[in-house]
Amino acid sequence: SVVSETVNGLTERQGIYLLSHSVGLPLPNAERAAAKAFWTPWETGNGDIWQHWLGTIEVFRAELAMLFNTHIGNICPQSSLSSAVGKVIYSLDLAADKKVILLSEEDFPSIAFALQKGVSSGYTLKFIDAGADTSDMTIWRSEMTEDVGLVLVTHVQSNNGRQLPVQQITDLARSRQILSLVDVAQSVGILPINLAQWQADFVVGSCVKWIGGGPGAAFLWVDSPLTEHCQPQSVGWFSHQDPFEFDIHHFRYADDALRFWGGTPTVYPFAVAANSVQAINAIGVNNIRQNNLELSDQIIQAVPSEALISPVQEDLRGGTLVLDFGRRQDAVMRRLINLNVHFDCRVKGMRLSPHTCNNEDQIGALIKCF
Repeated sequence: SVVSETVNGLTERQGIYLLSHSVGLPLPNAERAAAKAFWTPWETGNGDIWQHWLGTIEVFRAELAMLFNTHIGNICPQSSLSSAVGKVIYSLDLAADKKVILLSEEDFPSIAFALQKGVSSGYTLKFIDAGADTSDMTIWRSEMTEDVGLVLVTHVQSNNGRQLPVQQITDLARSRQILSLVDVAQSVGILPINLAQWQADFVVGSCVKWIGGGPGAAFLWVDSPLTEHCQPQSVGWFSHQDPFEFDIHHFRYADDALRFWGGTPTVYPFAVAANSVQAINAIGVNNIRQNNLELSDQIIQAVPSEALISPVQEDLRGGTLVLDFGRRQDAVMRRLINLNVHFDCRVKGMRLSPHTCNNEDQIGALIKCF
């Protein structure tokens, strides 16, 4: 695609970029597109500044709605996942006998930190052991006990590249009157996500990784029937049904997910991200995923089976391959660094994430380092 070719032009000057699971590459036109969205009303002197900026954020919401097959009213911009999770926790009124929050030790720590603050409001955290196979529904059926009121589900776990059966988990949660909070930070932009099919209550994610939209443009999705029952405690004028009413004695929540928004929003990060989500939609997530699988399979076929930490099955792994070559790990990593490969390493191994900015020649050169 044209987008892939232009991004490849950028990465040729940076080596082989395989860090989309951490920070995705910005598009070459990112600065120009964001500057136009942000600065145009100042330069032309035409129109209301806020209306122009809010139009930019509406583009962001609309593109995400298209990406997720959902309605724009279910999506609220957020500055970060942690902020979104904190707002969710303090918007709920769970029954006294449903105050346990279930999560996994393989979930991203930042979200767990936000959940831990809920302890002061009477919540208790229960962790699924890191050694458990959370793609196995037996684990979830066992851990979703009667006292659980909320469950955190990470679509793709960052440490091991494992993809969880989200729809099965959220279906089970709903059948047991347990609210579900799904983290799609490691899957949005690389795996197809259809929120019309999921039985989730809340979904959080960001654009900094596979979307390549930079930091500061996160989002919260809220299931429509649940929205009116949520009363976020952290509010501001953009949580108001009419932000420009300016009646200091009269606050009323927005009718849709925007009640979770808060005070004066940032604009520039969402201008950057809107441009990137548009590009993802133009290419098509299914095409992006197919490219990722083809390049990942080349790597899988070139490494010893014992070196592959992430699942080999396509439906069980996300976009990231986690590799551990044992005693050869340091030597392999040195060769990758000398080749100017951009990757990182966590406790379970090195992480490599083929994306649209990569091609077969790059992967071929990478494999020679193994």
